[in-house]
Amino acid sequence: MPNRRAEAAGRTVSSGETKLFEDPRDEAEIWESRRSGCEYTRIPGEHSGLAGWEDAAVPPERLGDYLRRWCALLDKHGYTSVLFGHFGQGCVHSRQNLDLETADGIETFRRFIDEAGDLAVAFGGSLSGEHGDGQLRANQLAKMFGTELTGAFAEFKRVWDPRGKMNPGKVVAAYRPDQNLAWGTDYRPRAVTTHFRFPEDEKGFADAANRCFGIGLCRRAEGGTMCPSFMVTREEMHSTRGRARLLFEMMSGHLRDGGWRDPHVKEALDLCLACKGCKGDCPVSVDMASYKAEFLAHYYHRRIRPRQAYALGLIPVWARIASHCPGLVNIMLSAPLAGRAGKWVARRGPGPFGP
Repeated sequence: MPNRRAEAAGRTVSSGETKLFEDPRDEAEIWESRRSGCEYTRIPGEHSGLAGWEDAAVPPERLGDYLRRWCALLDKHGYTSVLFGHFGQGCVHSRQNLDLETADGIETFRRFIDEAGDLAVAFGGSLSGEHGDGQLRANQLAKMFGTELTGAFAEFKRVWDPRGKMNPGKVVAAYRPDQNLAWGTDYRPRAVTTHFRFPEDEKGFADAANRCFGIGLCRRAEGGTMCPSFMVTREEMHSTRGRARLLFEMMSGHLRDGGWRDPHVKEALDLCLACKGCKGDCPVSVDMASYKAEFLAHYYHRRIRPRQAYALGLIPVWARIASHCPGLVNIMLSAPLAGRAGKWVARRGPGPFGP
């Protein structure tokens, strides 16, 4: 029996064909490609892109005109951007190559954010179509709701929170979008020499550590590959996101002990299996296995490593030595193994199949 929705969609497209996916496996692949869309916002070797103005929505029938004005606004402020999102619903996600490290760059960002809000409202749209206003857009809510209604927001909050202790700086008496920046003019990432090159990240390891933008896919408790350690511990520090944040803090110099010898970073990385599940599952391909290898190479520089590191890391050397006297090596290895097996049987005791 023909599907009426598929037929209706086929009549509306201007060119090409429509295809109906009814197999659950095919449907899962389509949805996964949608969820992973933000992976394609990164241009290897260039600025990773930030969600400076992201998630505005306008009536779908006005989207074309809005996007033309949006691109002109980007050109005016010297930004490039990658656009993606739910265009059928008029909701646009984007990433811009923002400069949030210099005073001029931050001032440009402030003007850009203000004009972007004006543009969305001028097209009868919303400052945020999906993700909420947060700290980035809250100071512009009066543009959309008017001063009388935003004043009522403030009055209502005072009734329940007279001392302003509940989530201060959001929606009511909002912070400016250029306040509380993770970077800012004081951001000076450590200048480090690394073993890996990190060619897809503009500023090497510092940018690699800052790839994560907090989506939290690594915090799921089941399904997918990442992150095995979080699935067991349920602790943020043992998620890919938590480790990436600690590495960013290390590179920013915010951790008290600092540098490649920081014990907090070492503790968080200890339970990382280096399985590279994050590189495959994470929308922005955070490669924690490589970051861990880089960190440990520096952490153990001119230090004695754990015994298992020498045992496994030097297997080619041990094998070459053992090849000169295989009989003796087999005897030496079999005796400890037999001893351990005997102790295990003794502890376990007799079973249904004998001792």
